Amino acid sequence: MENAPAVIDAEYKVINFEDYAMSTDGVIRQVKLIQEVMAKTMKDNEHYGVIPGCGKKPSLLKPGAEKLCMTFRLAPYYEIKKSELPKNHREYEIVCTLKHISTGVIVGQGVGSCSTMEGKFRFRTEAKICPECGVEAIIKGKKEYGGGWLCFKKKNGCGAKWNDGDPAIEDQADGKSEHDNPADYYNTVLKMAKKRAHVDAVLTATAASDIFTQDIEDMPEVIVPKAEPASKAKTEKPKTEPKPSKTETPKEDKPFMKSQADKIIEFAHHELGLTEGEAKAVIEWYLANNDHGGRTYKAGQALINGFMTIYARYNKVMMEAEPEPHDA
Repeated sequence: MENAPAVIDAEYKVINFEDYAMSTDGVIRQVKLIQEVMAKTMKDNEHYGVIPGCGKKPSLLKPGAEKLCMTFRLAPYYEIKKSELPKNHREYEIVCTLKHISTGVIVGQGVGSCSTMEGKFRFRTEAKICPECGVEAIIKGKKEYGGGWLCFKKKNGCGAKWNDGDPAIEDQADGKSEHDNPADYYNTVLKMAKKRAHVDAVLTATAASDIFTQDIEDMPEVIVPKAEPASKAKTEKPKTEPKPSKTETPKEDKPFMKSQADKIIEFAHHELGLTEGEAKAVIEWYLANNDHGGRTYKAGQALINGFMTIYARYNKVMMEAEPEPHDA
């Protein structure tokens, strides 16, 4: 009986999965292809990026996932689940299915979610604003220098000072508070969930998780930097504020700078997965529609300090500007 052939119900078939497996050479070729695409067509901090304090493995960004999809001829399809949460909050859960464009064969899936309850969408940090220059650069003065309040120049402030108890400063709210309208971020969290699902699907389908990681670029606020050695902290001399030059033009009067644009674009890449073109569109829209004198340094600082809120406003304006569909 040991050598008797197996009896198989006609309704079923025996599948030998090894008959469909890639050869060892095929696996090696695929890994080499991904490495070549990464080396020759991808750019650091645009298609992938190493997050400080999180090891050496780069995190795959949205543009990089799109590049790998193009390489392997994969098209994403999305299933979206929307959940309404208390206090007008919302969560999106998305399944991304990747299909081979030529054959329609499903090659992998990924999942991703995002909610307005996440810290960077739920809360905003209210910092005290300088009444003179409008920059969020107010700090408490040191007792040995007379106390009071200072618009700190190292935070792009103007250097103005106020006494303790001055209502112009102390009547301002500061600290963390909840956004009063979570709906401003509905479109943002939808795009974030879509990006997370897409990146997850690409890593799964291409077996590229040994080369890239994901998600940690979405949460820099929870990454704890490495502490400096105690010996270094003891020997470090206290820093003193440099004396301002009498002929220096105040920064708030300067025009919008390329260094500010670069900082905003990099932030938009890592936080929201925006391409350079998408980030520039937000920048140009804000520079044409702000209360800081147009294309000014002050407007640039407002973009840097409040990009998440400004991006939500931009999306809302763009959606309202789209023409409504009508019957032919």
